[in-house]
Amino acid sequence: MHPVLRSAYGAKARLATGLAVAFALVRMFANELHATLARVVAYGAALAAFALIVVEIIGPRGGSARSANADWIEVIKPLPAFSVTIPEFEAQPHYSIWRHVSGVGRKDVLSFGEPGSATAAIEIFRGDVEEDDITSSISELRLSAQRTSPNSIDTKFGAVRVEPSTADGRSCLRFSRKYEELRFEISGTFCNAGMELVDRGMVACALDRLSLVSAGSEPRLATLFARAELRRTFCGQRFVFLAATPKLTGWIDAQRDPKLRRAPN
Repeated sequence: MHPVLRSAYGAKARLATGLAVAFALVRMFANELHATLARVVAYGAALAAFALIVVEIIGPRGGSARSANADWIEVIKPLPAFSVTIPEFEAQPHYSIWRHVSGVGRKDVLSFGEPGSATAAIEIFRGDVEEDDITSSISELRLSAQRTSPNSIDTKFGAVRVEPSTADGRSCLRFSRKYEELRFEISGTFCNAGMELVDRGMVACALDRLSLVSAGSEPRLATLFARAELRRTFCGQRFVFLAATPKLTGWIDAQRDPKLRRAPN
């Protein structure tokens, strides 16, 4: 073979080998880059999902931490466990849930009214956290007693301790009913828009309307509310059709007061 042709064939072979090696290197680099980007995207997605879960569980509205104090954190999108209606307040209550940072306490709060006007707040506490007793100055009544006194009102939960107070030029009535054995307490405050005394009967009726929506994994709590419902007086009227309190539509009432069927014509 002519030396020039031999040289051309050799150059062509070397070029083909170089191109093959170059393509192989480019392919390896592309595959490695693709794998690296896939891992980065996966890690980023996992971190984003974890952040969303944290915000969903412990983050309050607005995406920033809100707390009543350093020990309590508000739950976003609370699932109500209790309900109550108070005809004196047209709007539905604002429902909030607060969990203790230790994980052993929970507060369900139902709030009515706007600041500066008549307001009401009912707080249901469950847990082992030591809470201040808002009626600790009342010494004449033990919460476990089932009798009433000038410092108590009679409700379906038994005798509830009450204490008059004032706040921002308004007359208020604070109340509390504690169940030591269940580590459960119902407390709160009713305030008028002015200095008129709070109607204790209205407060008693409101507590009679307090009902359990879901007991979760607490059967003793369900039992407590079932037994309390049997003591309900419907604002002083045992005959529910004469009562001012709207009748509950729960399973307890359905069994106790079945609807009558009309006789056929």
